[in-house]
Amino acid sequence: MSAMMPPAIIDMRLRPPIPAWTRGTVFKTAMHYPRHCLSFKGARSAWLESLDILFQEMDVSGIKYGVLMGRASSGAGNLGGVENREIVEAVDKYRDRFLGFIGIDLEAIDRSLGEAREFASSPNIKGISIEPGSGKRPRWSDDASLDPIYKTALKLDLPVSISLSGLLSALGGHDISWSSPVSIQRVAQKYPDLKIIVSHAAWPYAAEMVVVALACPNVYVSPDLYASTAGMICADTYVKGANMFLEDRTLFGTAYPVKDLQESVRDFLDMGWRQEIIPNILWRNAAKLLKVAV
Repeated sequence: MSAMMPPAIIDMRLRPPIPAWTRGTVFKTAMHYPRHCLSFKGARSAWLESLDILFQEMDVSGIKYGVLMGRASSGAGNLGGVENREIVEAVDKYRDRFLGFIGIDLEAIDRSLGEAREFASSPNIKGISIEPGSGKRPRWSDDASLDPIYKTALKLDLPVSISLSGLLSALGGHDISWSSPVSIQRVAQKYPDLKIIVSHAAWPYAAEMVVVALACPNVYVSPDLYASTAGMICADTYVKGANMFLEDRTLFGTAYPVKDLQESVRDFLDMGWRQEIIPNILWRNAAKLLKVAV
């Protein structure tokens, strides 16, 4: 392992082949939706839906923890949903492998926040996850209906992941404008003590995302496959942002099962990051944010 590599990696977006993910559309959608236009071969563990093989692949890739981002949306488009209780059971059973975020169904916010309060103290539950631009009824991140989510996250001392990407919006049946990060700035400024992770990093609005994060010190950029895929459109913008001023607020992810883990790590390392900030992005930033011990 290179001197610039950390002793371990935190993958901020990993959907393992456990029943919570594989029984519905979530895992299969993630497996197949990019393959008509990209040359992703996928991971052996994903094709075989084998958790044991996934753990082997994580070890070979240097990934200690995979973060299970809750998806409790109301089944818009092809996205489907995952029960929070099953996420909690998975991260509890595999405490040395998985961290979890509780998903909030934006069509049932009160009920979902009840689950968040119930599960917040569970081992390895590290945050709250929402997908405002791809739900049954898309909305901006600063929609007033989402304020109770942000206030609850603050009370529970948990970061909020806001998943935004053009592909995610399209899969939800909406146009890609819903992936714009402009409304993130308004949320971040309204709640300056709230830690906000923008999962998928508002791709393809990479320049806007980087500028919003520059303006808002409580915003973290998590491009996952959009900065760990060779030749990916806009990836260089995320790299430039981290190299210039976001070295402490850029996070690594693979979006597994979209891609093979080793391929993702290899592609990430070839993106042109300043060598000295690579350990920050692969481990330190996420470990500090999620309060994970070394």
